[in-house]
Amino acid sequence: MNRRFFKLPTGAGKKAAWRSLSLGLVGAAALVTAAPAPGEIISVGLDGLDLPPMTEADQARLETLLNVQQLDVLSTFSPDRTTLVVAVSSRMFPEERRLHFLNIRTGELSDALALEYDLISPDLPLRWIDNDTLRYVQQDAYGPWEIITLNRETEIASRTRVYPTQPEDGEVLGMAPDFSKFAVRVYGETEDIIYIVFLPSLRRLEVARLPENLEIRSPAWSANGSQVALVMASGEERRLYDRTPNAASLVNPVVQDALGRLDPGDNPFYQHSTVRVFDFSRPEPLRLELAASAHGGDPFAGASLSADGRRLLVKRYRPSLVVGRSYPSYAFPESAYFELYDLEGTRLDTIAADPLRGPTESAGQFLGDDRLLFWGAEGLNRHLYVYDLSDGQRPVSESQSTLIPLPLPLGSVDPGSIVATENGNTIVYGFSSVTQPPELFTIDVAAMLAGEGTPRSLTAINAAVAESNRVRVDAVNFTTGQGDRQGFLIQPAGSPFPPQRIPIVLWQQGGPGFSMTHEFATEVEMPLNLLPNFGLAVLVVPLSGREGFGPELYSALADGQNFGHIDIQEGADIIGQMIQRGWTTTAQVGVTGCSYGGYYAAQLIAQFPQLVAAANPQCSLLDTLTEWQLGYSSLLSYLVGQTPMEAPSSYIQASPLYNAEAIRTPTLLFHGSDDFLQVDVARNFHDVIDLADIPVTLYEFEGVGHSLYGSGYQPQAAQLQIEFFRQYLRP
Repeated sequence: MNRRFFKLPTGAGKKAAWRSLSLGLVGAAALVTAAPAPGEIISVGLDGLDLPPMTEADQARLETLLNVQQLDVLSTFSPDRTTLVVAVSSRMFPEERRLHFLNIRTGELSDALALEYDLISPDLPLRWIDNDTLRYVQQDAYGPWEIITLNRETEIASRTRVYPTQPEDGEVLGMAPDFSKFAVRVYGETEDIIYIVFLPSLRRLEVARLPENLEIRSPAWSANGSQVALVMASGEERRLYDRTPNAASLVNPVVQDALGRLDPGDNPFYQHSTVRVFDFSRPEPLRLELAASAHGGDPFAGASLSADGRRLLVKRYRPSLVVGRSYPSYAFPESAYFELYDLEGTRLDTIAADPLRGPTESAGQFLGDDRLLFWGAEGLNRHLYVYDLSDGQRPVSESQSTLIPLPLPLGSVDPGSIVATENGNTIVYGFSSVTQPPELFTIDVAAMLAGEGTPRSLTAINAAVAESNRVRVDAVNFTTGQGDRQGFLIQPAGSPFPPQRIPIVLWQQGGPGFSMTHEFATEVEMPLNLLPNFGLAVLVVPLSGREGFGPELYSALADGQNFGHIDIQEGADIIGQMIQRGWTTTAQVGVTGCSYGGYYAAQLIAQFPQLVAAANPQCSLLDTLTEWQLGYSSLLSYLVGQTPMEAPSSYIQASPLYNAEAIRTPTLLFHGSDDFLQVDVARNFHDVIDLADIPVTLYEFEGVGHSLYGSGYQPQAAQLQIEFFRQYLRP
């Protein structure tokens, strides 16, 4: 599927205006005041909150854990294969990043001060021209596009500005690796135009037009820039984040596709899904065009070109055909796979392995001349895989190649920090797990394939965090009405397993659709390492609708109008089994999550009022009727299978707001004042619970959008979350 609306954001675009709150991490901890009375709606502004102090040890640990640093790889390898440009940023303030040169041989980080002032919004990756010189393109704050060349030794930079002389709005889509040309998108009223702009002549060639509701993926270039592949694919609804009463439209093709009512002959996501490869060394540049309607029917999702520009790797979606619906949905596919083509249009290979079936979290690229590199979620991990192309030149029916997993431990690769040398022998990637804070690692591919290679740690930027992280993690299994479910339980270090009558907080990720894997996280939205370090276990179990377990489970929420029902029932089944096993009691179970995870927490306590002792819904979807009309109407149409006009009762049953009168669970609500999921709905949800004399407090964080990620409010929200669950989930 496309990006989910109810998903924890990455923090990009968050304002750093809250930096004043970072001065005293747990928020004015020296001030001693009474805890807020239940039933309040508390607005949290720049001055923060006057919270009772934590113990000195708790405060020190919280400050260390929240200071976890994120590493992002920004460049290609230098020609001598020794250096990368990396960014290091605090998760609380992602925009306050520091740039470094990373020596691959020694792991040494040196300041890249010359880049700090010039790097604003680059088209990644930055590329090395020689071992001392970097070049990149970006759109500056005033509109023109800039090509910047920087020598790190002399700290001298040059700029070439490229901009239209006539008024037009657009964006740079990507620059050729040799900087000889770039792709640009010019916005139009009914369709956008994609051009290739040649340098230095500034001649431009129209290569595609985008009808409404279609999107274009980032261009895939050959090493010398002579070839480029462009993929047109389904897009989200326009103005998705603009909340106006006239936003939703039943006849919108995205909505009709989601409902399974759009004949493929009339479906733009089927008819216009296309891959085009242009070869600018030829008089007629258009070398290859693959249309989904003429090549198997499955829509295209992405592409990668080999370095020599002779082979094309494409990602394809299998459309979902939900039981009871007339036509497949192309905008909400059930799974993915990959195909290899030559530029004559001959299909050389099909790669349809289990780890690559997730529509949102699988991707691939060429790894040198003879291999492919893939990443994807399988079960509870997001790992790297290598695919040998030595058999890829023979007919697909004869191919015997297999997907080879790299020898990684339990955990999750960061897809945004994967880079390989041109020959494909060395890979650098970001990685974390519940027991491993984020760091960069490297692996020798040839040694790995010979059975000798293991990952080598490159950085130790989060060594202090690792030292403070005192948790253990154990695999767990449950049986629900929908089948067997696997997950993991995170407890304070030294705890016994199986646990015995302890507080356990059930957590669900945003989405739905995205995976739930082993990864390091201390944010309140994803408190995998937060709560267990303060005595509260966290249970992570992917339920119906999650990626990593095959298309049947992934599509389960849409089948039979299950959204808001079977996923909730599965959680109830799991809680019941934990109680039966003696792991916990009904007085010790909590639930939390953000976005869809917040929806899950709210819906669980509305449907099972006696099952959970404390709930912390955050940035939650609470009213599906409002959301269909003002927001993500296509996703809700896909999940519910009908519109609110046709089945109002289904939307009411799937809305925590309209079932809130049943809630008997003490509730702590977090919501941003600028969240696209309207805070007014959260206020009404709070008021219904309050009128029933159930302890409930809503913290409304001023100036915050969807989730607290990337804001200075995290320290205070973390303290509130910890103390809330400590209060209601008694040992």
